[in-house]
Amino acid sequence: MEKLNNSKKGFSGFLKGFDFISLFLALFASAYGLALVYSATHKSLTGGKIISSDVRSMFVSVVLGLIIAVIVSNIDYEIISKLWPIAAAACVGLMIFTYFFGKAPASRPDARSWLDLKIFYFQPSELLKVGFIISFSYHLDMVRDKINELKTIIPLLVHIAVPIGLVLLTGDAGSALIFMIMFIGMLFFARVHWGYFVAGICAIIVGFTVAWRTGIISGLQRTRIVALFYPEQYEAVMYQQEHGKIALGSGGLFGQGYLRGDMTQAVTGGVPENQNDMVLTVAGEELGFIGAAAVVLLLGLLVFKVLKTAISARDNVGYLMCSGIAVMLFAQVVVNIGMELSLLPCIGITLPLFSAGGSSSLCIYLALGLELSIYRYSRAPKETLFYTR
Repeated sequence: MEKLNNSKKGFSGFLKGFDFISLFLALFASAYGLALVYSATHKSLTGGKIISSDVRSMFVSVVLGLIIAVIVSNIDYEIISKLWPIAAAACVGLMIFTYFFGKAPASRPDARSWLDLKIFYFQPSELLKVGFIISFSYHLDMVRDKINELKTIIPLLVHIAVPIGLVLLTGDAGSALIFMIMFIGMLFFARVHWGYFVAGICAIIVGFTVAWRTGIISGLQRTRIVALFYPEQYEAVMYQQEHGKIALGSGGLFGQGYLRGDMTQAVTGGVPENQNDMVLTVAGEELGFIGAAAVVLLLGLLVFKVLKTAISARDNVGYLMCSGIAVMLFAQVVVNIGMELSLLPCIGITLPLFSAGGSSSLCIYLALGLELSIYRYSRAPKETLFYTR
């Protein structure tokens, strides 16, 4: 009887300290994303197949991600933050391994950024984002009393240079941009003086100009940037984005109907990679403005919820970790939608929880596990906490 009472106490403690809203938003977004990816790959099903490999790998990653998120939510985030050297070393080691043995899928021949796990392709840079959030949050917390001193800022710059350099070595310029936005966003939440941001923006402009003039930015990356301003001269380069805009606009208010989109279901002449980077076009064409707006609303609510957890975190590390997670999600949403609307060059950034891609969903759930842990340990009294032993 005593064991039964203890188990009831543990289960009630687990329920009391759990952030069901964040998890529900993430799972609802994943379910919606699975439906969109199924529609985008429906036309390619042959030989009696029920689902595509993209849907299968995405479903497996969501299930595994959910399990990982629940487990991580029961571990005190303070312990996780203190293990930052192990997390950082593991992520860096994995990126170095990817540099030598990484694979480049057919859709991204210029980027050897994936590891073939047979079940799905895993992109270590996604895990590196979570490792960076953990290590950089701890770093910022250590220097919080001297955050605006130059001798503090320089090591912080070195900290971000490592992940950016690693992802660039594997040909993943898109992830490098996300890391840069994460770095700036986390500095903002750490209350770094605005003067450093002005200096940083000037440095980025000068650096980009030098890289452009010296040819460091070259090849396909350079062409994609130029094509944004002269789309009529680069029809082949802009094909994906131009067709994506057509698909988005053709859905009207309510769309053409699920599994009935003219371009989504077209064998030829459709939107390339609409199950990955261009998944919002599926929602826009088949479910209309309402369907596309629902995607943005779900992700916006999730970002807001994570920021709310940050504000009420019990300490500075929890606040910074949640802020980093929110900035990561926000950055990927803005860059992905910017790509689909031809406001930014196409650089291979997925829409969180909606695009096909096992590694992206898996690592987002890992990050959300940290948010769940911060929520739990910042609110629930110690005696009611449920611990995974």
